Amino acid sequence: MLRSIGMLILSGFGKSVWHRNSLGRAIVTVSLLCCWTSGAGAAGFALVQQGTAAMGQGNAFVAEANDASAIYYNPAGLNQIKRAQVYQGSFFNYPDREFSGGGQDSQTNHRIYRSLTAYVAIPVHDRVVLGLGFFSPFGMGTVWPPTWAGRYITTYSSLHTYNLNPVVSVRVLENLSLAAGFDVMWSKVRLKRKTPVVLRGQTFPDGEITLTGQGSGVGYNLGAHYEPWSGLKLGVAYRSKIEVNHSGSLSTALRVPAPAPNSTGEAAIVYPPSLTMGIAYSRLQPFTFEFDTTWTGWSTYDQLKVKLDTLVPVNGVMTTTITTPKNWHDSWAFRFGVNYAVNETMKLRAGYIYDLTPVPDSSFDPQVPDANRHIFTVGSDLKVFERFTLGFAYNYILSESRTKSNSIVVNGVPAPLQANGRYNSDVHSLGLSWSFQF
Repeated sequence: MLRSIGMLILSGFGKSVWHRNSLGRAIVTVSLLCCWTSGAGAAGFALVQQGTAAMGQGNAFVAEANDASAIYYNPAGLNQIKRAQVYQGSFFNYPDREFSGGGQDSQTNHRIYRSLTAYVAIPVHDRVVLGLGFFSPFGMGTVWPPTWAGRYITTYSSLHTYNLNPVVSVRVLENLSLAAGFDVMWSKVRLKRKTPVVLRGQTFPDGEITLTGQGSGVGYNLGAHYEPWSGLKLGVAYRSKIEVNHSGSLSTALRVPAPAPNSTGEAAIVYPPSLTMGIAYSRLQPFTFEFDTTWTGWSTYDQLKVKLDTLVPVNGVMTTTITTPKNWHDSWAFRFGVNYAVNETMKLRAGYIYDLTPVPDSSFDPQVPDANRHIFTVGSDLKVFERFTLGFAYNYILSESRTKSNSIVVNGVPAPLQANGRYNSDVHSLGLSWSFQF
């Protein structure tokens, strides 16, 4: 899903501006809140569903990490792969968000959001494995009805990220592997919202604001995989923060003969760091149990600063910079998973995740109706041929009900129609994969 990349309220176009355009006394309030909606895989807007084996067992996989998707979960686990492997996965998310407040009920339009993963792992030495991953670590989207109570906050949000991640894993001891890699990430965002239009005391049909932007950034990831004795594995994986400077344009469409403010600009967004630690126990064959915990450093998102290339009137003051406080805090997720080897060709998987939201009550908003999540997972692997495997996973993501009773402000001025009320959401998520060993 998509999180906030901007909140822009352009208002207070003074008499002199409108008199010069012979429109008399007018007020046009233009506001843009550019928020990423919550992703299906983790609190915030992270997508951790990057492999069906992990997805089927509650994304508890950092210690097991025994297929090519380890490039994402823990690249040090690649040293368990003895033959070159190609892996491809497709993930389909179907979110449903509902609002109730002020005598109004609204629901997001039903859409399916898709993401892809692709991995290649190649052993080049008894102790060295090279890997290359391509996946979408952040994203999602949402579409609210054009007349809903929060239309001046959001009607449409879409975020796509694409990450290229080369890694190298080295077995430094017989039971210890270490890995490192770097990330090159691209992101693209498109957001829309309505804006109220009042001219000479008369209300006109809403206008629409659209923001588009794109950018890229770099980061790195590290991993360690340790097996102190047979049947017990420990794993730890770290992904650094990635700062992406989004450049794009803001356009306004008004249904009155008035000048529409347009501008270009940029906003630097820091995608958060994360640290995952886990333990896998397989001495109770044919079962393997894993428990993981993930820390995500959302406190890097304490404010959002938007820099414009031209002066615009913000609350009656001409400026090129708009700063919005966010004050997110670090969050934790707890993941439990188990798999059962039915036979040499089939595994069954199940799991549960408790995912804590990083969004405080003070900045909770309908573009990011994020809440603590309970995620229930199932999945399976089927080896069709000796070297060809199919994977399946399903997640049901249930967010706890949450009430918005705050005021969304920028430069100290509240946005129109706060859409205070109760928010509920759930997501159905399906993953399919295939892999081939050479």
